[in-house]
Amino acid sequence: MNEEKEIKELKEKIIEVGSRCWNCNFCFSACPNYDSTRGFQTQGPSGILQSIYYAIKMDKIEGPEKESLRDILYACTTCKSCEITCKGISAGVPILEIIEAGRKLLLEKMVGPLSQQRRALESIYKYGNPYGEAAEKRLLWSDALKFKRLPQEKASVLYYVGCTASYEPELHGLARSIVKLLQFLGVDFGVLETEVCCGDPVITLGDEILFQEMVEQNKEKFKAAGVKTIVTTSPHCFNAFRRKYGELEKYFEIKHYTEFLAEAFKGKKAVFKKRLSYTVTYHDPCYLGKHNDIYDPPRQLLKDIPGIKLVEMKMTRVDSLCCGGGGGRMYAEVEEEKRLADVRIGQALEVGAKVITTACPWCHTMLQNAVRDLKMEEKIEVRDIAELWVEALKL
Repeated sequence: MNEEKEIKELKEKIIEVGSRCWNCNFCFSACPNYDSTRGFQTQGPSGILQSIYYAIKMDKIEGPEKESLRDILYACTTCKSCEITCKGISAGVPILEIIEAGRKLLLEKMVGPLSQQRRALESIYKYGNPYGEAAEKRLLWSDALKFKRLPQEKASVLYYVGCTASYEPELHGLARSIVKLLQFLGVDFGVLETEVCCGDPVITLGDEILFQEMVEQNKEKFKAAGVKTIVTTSPHCFNAFRRKYGELEKYFEIKHYTEFLAEAFKGKKAVFKKRLSYTVTYHDPCYLGKHNDIYDPPRQLLKDIPGIKLVEMKMTRVDSLCCGGGGGRMYAEVEEEKRLADVRIGQALEVGAKVITTACPWCHTMLQNAVRDLKMEEKIEVRDIAELWVEALKL
């Protein structure tokens, strides 16, 4: 498809779907970004939609207001709360589709994304990850662990580690914990010797061409690995493979690690060696819960650990509060009156939790940063579900 035709089709899609918005503003109450900014930046989900809609109508995509338009569209965390609300009580407008289409349009016009986000895209193009790290450092997280390296060796399950768990030192323990649990279960699994980014940040920021390159790279790697099942660390990788890769699920079973482990441990008697007397609350990652309706497996894993007292925050499951890291926000600072992760830590403390646990590397990072910034290290800690299991099993 040539550039002119693609731009025309993006504009037509935005105008067609945008015209269905009733501007009822029910989505405002569900939008975490509107709440955290008090509306001074985006005027809520319908405000984002109307901004790109009228920019096209009035032919102002590349006008003097282009930076304001860019800032509005790229402030969204793509948590999907607005779309769920709109479907439930209003016109059922696929708001995220319009935001994604708007971002593609701005990228085509060289207006977006934000400068820090552009660096992430350049890094994925050059290094295969958004962090500017050399590819040979990708397996440093594995330490002394022994497992199959694909495709040189063969396995039925691919553990797709993902960029954040691979390159962020604080999350190396998460990747090692998942490996230890797979080994404990006797799963025939391996890790790609030359893993590259799933492409979620790429398509989220609007670069369709680079995303398709990532899709083709990964499809070739998965096929060469000869696996039947792909297990991911990140809900974002899980969502990309499941919903953005076309018909990938025709050839591979795709599971988030909490889903895979909950099914694998079901009916098996895990011999726990340590009782964890923790009061724990669980933070639902948006791309696991709101995007893919996976709410129970993570909670079941927590309930299975002896000694754990699981308490729920006031915003949970489909009403869970976004951590603020989605939609490309991991790579750019957005002006906020109150940071979403800070609010979430406050909600965890309100219910007496000593541990806030999650199942997403980005959520983990955002929440951990909030604990540090709020100087709450002595009151609450951020843990991943897999790490708690490994502690209780003493692996």
